[in-house]
Amino acid sequence: MKKSIYLFGILFSIVFSFTSCEDELDQLPNNAFAPESFYKTSQDFEFATRALYSGLFSGSYYGGSFLSRPDIVTDNVIVAQEGRKSNLSFYEWRYKANSAWNMMGSAYVVINRANQIIDKAGNLPDGDAKNNFLGEAHAVRALAHFDLLRVYSRVSDGASLGMPYVTVLDPTYEAPRPTVAETLSSIISDLNDAEPLIGSGDTKSRFTKDGVNALLSRVHLYNKDYAAAIAAANKVTTEIAARATFPQVWTDSSADGVILKLDQNASIDDIGVGIEWSQSSSSGIIPEYVWSYEFASSLSASDIRLTAYNDNIPDAKGNLYNAIIKMYGEAGQQNGSVDAKVLRAAEVALNKAEAMYFTGDEAGALAELDKLRVKRYDPFTSGGETGQALLEAIQYERRVELAAEGHRLFDLRRWGLGVSRSATEGEFFDGTGTPAIQTARSLSAGDYRMVFPIPQSEINIYTSFQQNPDY
Repeated sequence: MKKSIYLFGILFSIVFSFTSCEDELDQLPNNAFAPESFYKTSQDFEFATRALYSGLFSGSYYGGSFLSRPDIVTDNVIVAQEGRKSNLSFYEWRYKANSAWNMMGSAYVVINRANQIIDKAGNLPDGDAKNNFLGEAHAVRALAHFDLLRVYSRVSDGASLGMPYVTVLDPTYEAPRPTVAETLSSIISDLNDAEPLIGSGDTKSRFTKDGVNALLSRVHLYNKDYAAAIAAANKVTTEIAARATFPQVWTDSSADGVILKLDQNASIDDIGVGIEWSQSSSSGIIPEYVWSYEFASSLSASDIRLTAYNDNIPDAKGNLYNAIIKMYGEAGQQNGSVDAKVLRAAEVALNKAEAMYFTGDEAGALAELDKLRVKRYDPFTSGGETGQALLEAIQYERRVELAAEGHRLFDLRRWGLGVSRSATEGEFFDGTGTPAIQTARSLSAGDYRMVFPIPQSEINIYTSFQQNPDY
């Protein structure tokens, strides 16, 4: 980790041209600026803040793997035998320290860019502009640390190994791993600092007050501080996307219900956040992963997500799949180049519903859940669930609503649930095809592989950095 911070820490750039390859996306930028000659004017800080968000679009982060791998390792999807079988070691739970998912470098690049802004903000005159730059930097720093924590730590266990919370610019800084509880405390502190600083703008492409409170509702839910999760959710004013506009959210024709997304110009940036699911060709889809038959079959005809997320598309051989079209491309396109949706009002409602359930307010939890369901089902009649049935309804809606957005593994983990895949159902639209291999059908909640390993390349640099248990 020390080398990653050192190599990237004193540099930043806005890279306008990306490819889908994780290695290419994570290269050191060719054009860079030394901080001592920068951070002088408001324009400098605007440039630096844009660079801050651009770092999130790395191929190992929101530009690819962070939106796919937390689903690939679960029951939401199944590998397609006709595809390239990319990410197969993740699907089959064969990842090891020397073949790990390395988003640490990407995340700590973002964190260091945030630290530069926070450190140099004193160069600006007091006022709204300075406060907003500071607020955004604190919020993005919290987001990156929380994402690291979800990938590399067992967040449900406050005493277990957390991730270093880096707030300094010292390139020789070596941080021991704190506990999860200590990391969460730092994340919450950053977000609490950000909320009063950020202005009341309504942009979707940068953090706003709604974005900070939406993220706080998520963090507090993971931390099982349910009262705080409800309080944060109550501050969010963005409405859940309407049923009529919901499909257009996924082609970037609408931003209804979106709180924070990472904008890209598909004709310039060409960041294929959806190509880890499939690619297109003149003869049909080239599938990588498709919805599992169990997942696709659970979607009712009255649920708008059945057609917004899924389509029975053939490959060159005529095989039909439950294809993941949630990230298929902008309207009329099939290149996987769409904006990455980081925070949505639907998730906030689900955060609040779950938190209310665990505080014993089942009536409130049902009412909050129905705020989402009435905008997804037509016709809709509340199930009136109580007790365990209500919890399972909340969990089901969260699974479906946030599918292929990088949540499933983390939700299973915090619910104390494992992964179970069918021994008989394959990848084709009707459940035929090739099932998961025998060793990739069941992963218990306590299995060490429910948490990803720290990349060995980072430990080789920082030898005192603790590996996760059993790797």
